[in-house]
Amino acid sequence: MSKRIIALLLALVMVFALCACSGGDNGGSSAGNEDVGDETYTIRIACENSDTYPATLGLYQMEKYVESHTNGKVQVEVCASGQLGGEEETLEQVAQGNLEMAVASFAPVVSYVPEFEVMDIPFVYNSYTEAWMVLDSYVGTNLLDKMEAQGLKGMAYMENGMRQVTSNVSPINSIADFKGVKLRTMQNNNHMASFEALGANPTPVAFSELYISLSQKVVDAQENPIANVTDKKLYEVQKYLSLTNHIYDAMPLVCNLDFFNSLPQAYQKVVQAGAIYAQEFSRFCNYEREDLILADLADKYGMQVNEVSAEARAEMAKVAQPAVMELVAKDIGQDAVDQYMQDVQDVLAQISKF
Repeated sequence: MSKRIIALLLALVMVFALCACSGGDNGGSSAGNEDVGDETYTIRIACENSDTYPATLGLYQMEKYVESHTNGKVQVEVCASGQLGGEEETLEQVAQGNLEMAVASFAPVVSYVPEFEVMDIPFVYNSYTEAWMVLDSYVGTNLLDKMEAQGLKGMAYMENGMRQVTSNVSPINSIADFKGVKLRTMQNNNHMASFEALGANPTPVAFSELYISLSQKVVDAQENPIANVTDKKLYEVQKYLSLTNHIYDAMPLVCNLDFFNSLPQAYQKVVQAGAIYAQEFSRFCNYEREDLILADLADKYGMQVNEVSAEARAEMAKVAQPAVMELVAKDIGQDAVDQYMQDVQDVLAQISKF
């Protein structure tokens, strides 16, 4: 049995187990046998992605699950496409208690829990299976638990995907292909250090300005998960897509801790199970769509898609990893970086037995 299938089956077991823990024989309501009173609750979830993005689709599944398992006593409103603001803004709203939940990438989350910065270290994961198994282990849950000290509750990891490089200069097949390429990154010093070490000229550009920056040749290349290439129509302004898999990118689903604790315990179980359901749905959706997206990008939109060899990725890792690890260590300490890398290897060693 392939590791991919094993990963999917184990993830489904987790979802079913959580749902069972929150469930009951009460005609579809998981909280029907417990005294939850007559009060109703509303959970607004902010996300910057579009309605069709995998993470957002997962949130819509959470909405259905939570509402059906609380007999409508807990209503969920998914506010997609940045309706309530950008990630930094909505995460701050959650921290201040003005918003119940938000999905945010690691960069703004680091402002609250610096230890999340380890997720910026490139070339740690070779596959989705590896990344999922690590984040679903004590490594990922310990990071989420650290949010409570900041008045936040880490609920789950919504899928964003492996980050890839697109370019108008040439495909990326080796380190040499990065030389001098003006490549858009997020405003993230670790991401910039990684590409600078690879020889590129990293240039931070806001995500909302990415398309126009590419079209006006302010930058020649960019890096993002595959879903964003279609979601933002980057294929209109980029010729090459190289599957570098340089960083696995997830987005924590974060809840205001006081709000979560104000829910009846039965509802807390339902909401937590719904969050894990959303996580797994977003993962499966993204994973199954990527091959279809790649086929469309090549056949329909004319992009040239290439896989980067394991040997080339290993060479990239040799120069990019140390540069980023040094920066991360300055922020959270060398011991924390070393522990993360060791924990990842320990988890991967365990799953390699399957």
